[in-house]
Amino acid sequence: MTFYDVTYVFLGMVGMMTLYVGGQAVVTGERSYRWYAAYSLCWACYFILRMYSPFAGTPLGEGIYGTGRVVFPMLAYVCYYSFADEFLTFKTRFPGIFRLFRRTQIVLLAYVLFEVLICIFWPLWTNSTAHEEVHTVARVGVTLISISGILVAARRRDTLVNYFLVGSSMLLVGALVSMVLTILAVGANSDSFWAGPIFYLQIGIALELLCFSLGLSYKNKLTEVEKATAEQALLLEREQRKVAQLRTHFFTNVSHEFRTPLTLLIGPLTQLLHQTPGDATIRLMHRQASRLLTLVNQLLDLTKADAGQLAPNLQPGHLPRLIRGLTGSFASLADSRDIRLLVDVDEQPANALFDADKVDTILSNLISNALKFTPAGGEVRVSYNYDRAEKQAIIRVSDTGPGIAPEQQARIFERFYQNTQNSTQPGTGIGLALVQELVAVLNGQVTLSSTPGEGALFTVALPLVETTEPVAMNEVAASFLPEENAAPLAANGQVPPADLPDATELPLLLFIDDNADVREYLRMLFVGNYRLLEAENGRLGLVMAEKNLPDMVVSDLMMPDMDGLAFCKSLRQNPVTDHIPVILLTAKADVDSRIEGLRTGADDYLAKPFHPVELQARVQALLLQRRRLRDRFSRELHLKPSDVVVSSVEERFLQRAIAVVEVHLSDSAFDVETLSNELNLSRMQLHRKLKALTNQSATEFVRQLRLQRAADLLRQHSATVSEVAFGVGFESLSYFTKAFRDQFGTVPSEYK
Repeated sequence: MTFYDVTYVFLGMVGMMTLYVGGQAVVTGERSYRWYAAYSLCWACYFILRMYSPFAGTPLGEGIYGTGRVVFPMLAYVCYYSFADEFLTFKTRFPGIFRLFRRTQIVLLAYVLFEVLICIFWPLWTNSTAHEEVHTVARVGVTLISISGILVAARRRDTLVNYFLVGSSMLLVGALVSMVLTILAVGANSDSFWAGPIFYLQIGIALELLCFSLGLSYKNKLTEVEKATAEQALLLEREQRKVAQLRTHFFTNVSHEFRTPLTLLIGPLTQLLHQTPGDATIRLMHRQASRLLTLVNQLLDLTKADAGQLAPNLQPGHLPRLIRGLTGSFASLADSRDIRLLVDVDEQPANALFDADKVDTILSNLISNALKFTPAGGEVRVSYNYDRAEKQAIIRVSDTGPGIAPEQQARIFERFYQNTQNSTQPGTGIGLALVQELVAVLNGQVTLSSTPGEGALFTVALPLVETTEPVAMNEVAASFLPEENAAPLAANGQVPPADLPDATELPLLLFIDDNADVREYLRMLFVGNYRLLEAENGRLGLVMAEKNLPDMVVSDLMMPDMDGLAFCKSLRQNPVTDHIPVILLTAKADVDSRIEGLRTGADDYLAKPFHPVELQARVQALLLQRRRLRDRFSRELHLKPSDVVVSSVEERFLQRAIAVVEVHLSDSAFDVETLSNELNLSRMQLHRKLKALTNQSATEFVRQLRLQRAADLLRQHSATVSEVAFGVGFESLSYFTKAFRDQFGTVPSEYK
C-alpha cells in the first residue's frame, strides 16, 4: 500500500465523518457539531491540497499551495478551540483556558490573514526559509497551548473530559511525530507510507476525530437523558401543581360545607349571647363553634400555601395599633385563666406597608399558643419594636410555661406535631405550622428560643417599609364599629329599616342559597321588616329577580346549576335588573375571591359564618345608599333632565329614558306603553325599575319631564301658555294648569 492509498482511505473516512457530523449539526442545532464539521473539513481540504495539488501548473498554483499548507491547519486549530469550548463548556468550567484559547484564535486568524495577503503580493514567500520557520513557530505555539489546555482539563475528570483528552492527545502525538520527521527531513523522498511525516499526522487526526465522534455521541445521549429527565420533572411538577389545585379546591368545598352549618350555629348563638350575656353554657358553645371555624380557616390557609396561592397583600396601616388591639382581644381569656397578659409596643413607624390579615393570623396563633401552655399565675408578654436600620418589625411572644425540650424544638413547626411534654393540652398541631408558612409568604423569619421549665420565646421578624400613603381602616374591623348615624337595634336584635308607611312599601329582599336552613335563618333575621323572596340556585334567582325586581339580593357564592358569580354577572348584563344591589355570602374569604366577586358586579361581600348584626347593617346601608341615589336622581330630573350626569349603569338607563321622552315630548299620544317598548322592557318592569331608581311611577316620570320642559320654555318667554302646553304633549290646558301648579306651586301664567 502506497502513501497515496492511505491518503485515499483517510480522506474517505474524514469525508464521511464530515457529512455525518454536518447532518447532525443541521438536525440538532448543536454548535459543537458545527465546529467539529468545520474542523474535519479544514483537514480534508489541507490533505487534498497537499497531496494532489489541484492548482498545479497555473500561475498562482505555487502560491495557493504554499498558502493552503498554512491556512487550512491554522483554521483547523481555530475550529478546534471553538469545538473544545462548546464540547466541554470551557467558558464556565475552565475560564482561564477559555480566555487563552480566545486570544490564540485571534492570533491565528491574524496569521492566516497575513499569509493570504503576503502571498498575493509576494508569491515567492511560500518558498522562502522564513516562511517555513514562521510556520514551524506557529505549529509549536499551537502545540504548547493545546498541551496546557489538556493539562488543565485533566484536573476535572469526567467522561466527556476523557474523550477530549484522549482525542487531543492522539492529535498531539501525531503532530509531534510529524513535526520531528519534517524537521529532520526523514522520509521526504520515500514512497513508503510508514516513512512519510504526513502519515503520522493523518493517523493522529483520524484517531482524534474518532474519539471526538464517540464523545459527541455520548454527549448527545446525555442531552437526551437530561431532556427526558427535565420533561419528567416538568410533568411531575405539573401533576403536583394539579394535585395541589385539586386539594385546594377540595378543601375550599369542604370549607364551604363546614361554614354553612357554622353560620347556622354561630349566628343564633351570637343573638342568644346578646339576649343572655351571663349564660355560661351559651358562651362555651359560641367559643367552641368559633374555634372550629378557626381550624377550618387554618386548614384552608395551609392548603393554599401548598398550592402557592398565598401572596402578600400589603396595605398602609399602623402596625403598633393592630398589635395592641389584637393583644387586648385576648385579655378576657387571660383573666379567666388567671394569667397576666402584658404588651409592650413601640409606636414607630407611624405608617407602614404590611399584610394586616396575615399578621393578625400569625400573632393570634402565637398568643393563643402561649396562653394555652401557661399555667395559672403565669405571664404572657407581647412586645414589638421597629428596627429602622434593617427595616424590620420584630414581634416577640414569650410565656412562663413549661418550655420546650431541645430535641422537640426542631419539630415544633411541623404540621400536626404536638409537644409530648404537654399532652394534656388540647391542640391540632396546625397553628405553628401555619405561622411558619405565613411568615415565609411575607419574606420574614420566625425563631424559637426555649429552656425547659422557663417558658418559650417566639420571635417574628417581618419586612416593614415606611410609607406616606393614607392609612385605611381594616375592613373587617371597621364593619363592627358603630357608625355615627347607625340605626339602633330593635328588641329582637335586628337593625330596623327606615320608617315606611305600610307593609306594601317594605323593601323586597331576594335570598338565594342552595341550603334551606340558611334561607330559613335569613328569613328569621329579616322577617317583619322586609318583604322576602327565596330561590335555591342562581338560575331560579335570576328568573325571580327579573320578574319581581327586588330592592336587594343576598346570594350564596357556591351553588349548583348557577353559582353566585355567574348569577351576579347575568344580573348586571340584563338592563332590567342591572340596578339591583347584590351581597355575596361565601366560604371563600380570601382577598382574591373577594376581588373576583366585586369585579363581577357584587356590591358587598361577606364571609361565612357572618355576624347577623353585620349582615343586617350592610343590607340597611346599601338600601340607604340606593335611597340617597334615588333622591339625587329625582332632584336632577327636577332641575334639568338633559343635564343628568352619566357615570353608572343606573344613570345610563335614566339618560336613555330621558332621551326617548324628549324625542316624543310634543306627541300627546306618547304614553308609558310606547316608552317601555322603546326601552325593550315590559310595562311592569319599567314601572318597577323607575320606582326603584326615582321613586316615581312611569306615568309620573313622563309627566315630570313634560312639566320641567314646559317650565324651561315659560322661563324663556318664547311662547304663550297654550303653545307651551300643547308643545310638551298636553291636550287639555286645564289639566296642564293643574299639574303645573301641583309641581311648581304656581300657575303657568305667573311662573318666572
